Amino acid sequence: MVPIYLLAIGAGLFHYYASGFGSPEPRVFRGLHLAMLVPIVFLLYPATARSKQDRPTVPDIAWALVCLTACLYTVIHAGRLNERFVGFHEVRTEEVVLGVLLALGVIESCRRAMSKWFALTVGAMLVYLFTCQYWPGMFHFKAFRFDRAIEILFLPNDEGMFGFLTGISAELLYIYILFAIVLRATGAGDFLIDFATWAAGWARGGSAKIAVIGSALYGSVSGSSVANVYATGAFTIPLMKRSGYSAKQAAAVEAVSGVGGQIMPPIMGAGSFIMAEITGVPYFTIIKMAAIPALLYYFGVMGMVHFIALHRGIEPLSADERPRFRDLLRRSYFLLPFILIVWLLAAGYSPSKAAFHTIWVTVGLSFLDRRTRLNPEKVLRIFHTSMVNCGLIATVLAGAGMTVAVLTHTGVALAFGSILVSASQEVLLLAMLLVFMIVSVLGTGIPTTASYIIGVTVGARALVNFGVPAVAAHLFVFYYAVLADLTPPDAVTSFAAANIAGSEPMATGIEGFKLGIAGFLVPFAFVYQPALLLNGSTAAILSSLLLTSFGVICLAAGMVGHLFDRLNLSQRILLLTAAGLLIFGQLILTVFGLAAAAVAFGWSLHDRAARRRVAVTA
Repeated sequence: MVPIYLLAIGAGLFHYYASGFGSPEPRVFRGLHLAMLVPIVFLLYPATARSKQDRPTVPDIAWALVCLTACLYTVIHAGRLNERFVGFHEVRTEEVVLGVLLALGVIESCRRAMSKWFALTVGAMLVYLFTCQYWPGMFHFKAFRFDRAIEILFLPNDEGMFGFLTGISAELLYIYILFAIVLRATGAGDFLIDFATWAAGWARGGSAKIAVIGSALYGSVSGSSVANVYATGAFTIPLMKRSGYSAKQAAAVEAVSGVGGQIMPPIMGAGSFIMAEITGVPYFTIIKMAAIPALLYYFGVMGMVHFIALHRGIEPLSADERPRFRDLLRRSYFLLPFILIVWLLAAGYSPSKAAFHTIWVTVGLSFLDRRTRLNPEKVLRIFHTSMVNCGLIATVLAGAGMTVAVLTHTGVALAFGSILVSASQEVLLLAMLLVFMIVSVLGTGIPTTASYIIGVTVGARALVNFGVPAVAAHLFVFYYAVLADLTPPDAVTSFAAANIAGSEPMATGIEGFKLGIAGFLVPFAFVYQPALLLNGSTAAILSSLLLTSFGVICLAAGMVGHLFDRLNLSQRILLLTAAGLLIFGQLILTVFGLAAAAVAFGWSLHDRAARRRVAVTA
């Protein structure tokens, strides 16, 4: 399939050039973006398991040509389309036909490449768009003429298939996908795993802590939870199993560690770019605000695996299994790309320009070691792989753009927010719990980015009505859209890890959900304590950080059932109560929370001392 290979390489080179030297005007760039990517999905991903796997069929080629034609139509007619108004100007017959075909093509490409559940979600939104006049209550809306309904999906420049979400895919996501693949190809990804092994292998339960640190570092640039699991899990899961963790626990640890990569700055997947676009807050400001919550998430996971190691008596790795510091120091130049991209963002470079310059620096660093040197063939393969991966995300964002257009034009998003406020009886905690449950359900089985977009559309507005700052509301929804990948029955990261570990998928999903429970506490904490998002004085930030960290540790110990020694039911309840009280940041609740934790800590110390006296006597 040489033509497909060359098409992907050409598309990748075009997008890389546009990131560094400027892109065409938005409608043209977005049209070219989808014209290059949607056909690639049809040419590479078979329709069914029984279809030919080695080459595209005639229907595949036909779908690719149809989508190509529809996308190029918006490019050719960009000048006229930019001057028309939705709902006012006439919709041409060819625009209706091409809009219908491209909408169906996007849904089908999402089904093939990403998730049948997301394809069904988008399809259900389109069905609702054409039948909204027949629905009762909040779902009732005036009827749309067929041509006007297609116009909403196909012709606007700020929503629908060619809206701002596709713009984010074209302008930002591709360059960061390319960045992550370049890091892997040059050996920087292997360096991160070796660094994590050196940093945590000496500790009790070190193999699991390597998974936590390695996934945090690798996930900070990969932006994909499943890719994170496969990249780090191939090394960490067998290591954990050899150390004494069961297959189910090893897979669950990697799943809960891998999923956190999407909330770890500086990349955070597509969510951070979309958040910046919707809220109008600069991208670098968002990743600064997200830093402490991300560290708290991984601190909670680290607490979980530490207490499991104590509970099961798992020993550190031997010195032979850990890399020598001298070897790491020799490859420490691989830290430069991470330092450089943060410095460029802080210096005011746009996210795309920062990644553009960091990529060619990283390629240059590969020549410092003949084993990682990139030759022309490897470079072309990198561009091909990055474009194929970007094609998956581009189709999802095009589908999500249609979904958002339906929700906003029918008024469902606004009505849903009002109903959510009413159902919560104007109690913020109840509203947050409702948003958490809704986003968790919406996110089951569909990509994180799409889950976040839909969740923000229907839930963030309600939180803002309670006085929650916009970025905090968006981060709240984004966290649970990410953590939906851990939520059974369709916990995709846990299933990916179970595939590597050879464990039962559903049991692994349940175990991963339990291990990630400390992370579920963090979003509530930063809504009630804005200092965790760097809103406040240094003293307030440190105070909130210490109290929330202590609460996360209490939650981890209570969930595992081990602190200084094995915990009984009463001790675990005390610790879980303390964790719940410490997230609110209010003085009286903090005092009661610290008191409950003090009793549990003292009780656990007393039990350990008593058991040691019995052991000495025996």
